[in-house]
Amino acid sequence: MSNAHLRPAWLGVSLYSVIALAALVALLSYASPSSWGSFFSDPYTWRVVRFSFMQASLSALLSILLAIPMASCLFHRRFWGRQTLLSLFAISMVVPTIVAILGIVVVYGRNGWFTALFGQPFPLYGLGGILIAHVFFNMPLAVRIILQAYDLIPDAQWRLASQLGFSRWRVFQLVEWHYLKKNLPGLFLLIFMLCFSGFAVVLSLGGGPRSSTLEVAIYQALRFEFDLNKASYLSLLQVVICSVVALAVYRFAPPVRQDVSLYQGGRLPLRSSKWTSGLDYGVLSVVLLWVLPPFVAILSPVFTELFWLSLLDSQLWRGLWHSVRIALPSGVLALLMGLSIAAIARAWRWHPRRNRWAVRLEQSGNLVLMVPSLVLATGLFLLFRHLGVSIKHAYWIVVWVNAVMALPFVLRAIMPVMYQQEKRFRQLYQQMNIVGWSRLRIEWRTIRPALAQGLAYAVLLSLGDLGVVALFGSKGLETLPMYLYQLIGSYRVEQGACVAVVLIGLCLVLFYGITRLLGGRRAVV
Repeated sequence: MSNAHLRPAWLGVSLYSVIALAALVALLSYASPSSWGSFFSDPYTWRVVRFSFMQASLSALLSILLAIPMASCLFHRRFWGRQTLLSLFAISMVVPTIVAILGIVVVYGRNGWFTALFGQPFPLYGLGGILIAHVFFNMPLAVRIILQAYDLIPDAQWRLASQLGFSRWRVFQLVEWHYLKKNLPGLFLLIFMLCFSGFAVVLSLGGGPRSSTLEVAIYQALRFEFDLNKASYLSLLQVVICSVVALAVYRFAPPVRQDVSLYQGGRLPLRSSKWTSGLDYGVLSVVLLWVLPPFVAILSPVFTELFWLSLLDSQLWRGLWHSVRIALPSGVLALLMGLSIAAIARAWRWHPRRNRWAVRLEQSGNLVLMVPSLVLATGLFLLFRHLGVSIKHAYWIVVWVNAVMALPFVLRAIMPVMYQQEKRFRQLYQQMNIVGWSRLRIEWRTIRPALAQGLAYAVLLSLGDLGVVALFGSKGLETLPMYLYQLIGSYRVEQGACVAVVLIGLCLVLFYGITRLLGGRRAVV
């Protein structure tokens, strides 16, 4: 593809890069590096770093170890409720954090279902609760990404394995693992950064300073102390740590060489032993017990009278409107930035001199996970204040920061399909000079399910945002998560549970609507 036809993509990449860089520069301009020595020698800082690294690593490993056999079970077996479980996974990935925490507390809290069933309270506040919440969010994400890798396995390999009578374990060794291992390093890095840079779960379930993370420390420095110097130091420390982890992961990751075939993997029968059947049903039981109870706890208020009375609350509907008017533009902006990065990266992917830059450009979408959303939002606020722009424009700050934070999910959804399309038809495109909109019309049927999935992820992630909205929120920008947080903070937990049901319902409507309208009948919901 010529440089002229990449100009819109370059515009999107430039928008993403320039605004992010300007936000960081604005924040760092208030820093005083001469005083960073005292922060560096503070034992509390390094205790926070150690705990941040430990909980993120354990969360990523546990999520992937459960996701691999779960994805294999979902791909090879057809059972009642399978599609519902996949939809539940999609929602649990992007369910608003505060809503999921509310459900987890109902199940595992001091007076929760676990205590009532076993007579012994679960140690929820601390590392155990953090791992439960992080795996609740990230294991379904890992399952769906691994299922995408399964769909890239050529149909001929499944037919050959079935004809030769291979067992499930033998096929996993010879076929499946070859495709999965290319995606696992990037998946581990994505989950690690999500857990390392997330603060809502740790803030709610950490249980005290001993279970604090860098993100919580940055939040305290910005919100309670307004110490921009300390926040700058902690932000740079987080960027350095995440960069080292990313370099280490990609250094030992196998190269991704996509197969030419675009056929989706066929579900031909493979020989299954009692061991594989037992593993399938065992993992399925563990996952259901992990994911299902918090959802039941969240949705249980729908059978109460208070829920129907809460629907008459005008503040709830104002919050719903503000949530939608933030989430939809954020999702579209994230998709446009993701398509811009994908278009340039795949144009460079098979160029002998630009291949390395294509990989770096693709990885740049994940770099936003190194920088906390609160830091980006604060930097933009300072930049706007320096330019004399009114805080009334905070709406656009919230929209842009949410779009940037959803970018990694968009890229993970669309990059494999776009690479496959480029690999298969690159020479034909070049010979016939098919570029621009003509190429998009040819590819539309193939890539639209992935685009729908990426847009749905971005919209729902923005819908559940609390941190950035809480930083800039006002009466004119009060979203449903913010309203729910206020209800819980004022000890109106029952009414908050009713608002949580409405928020979950909104997530379901938007997710199904986007995946069906944009993705078409081929979309995987």
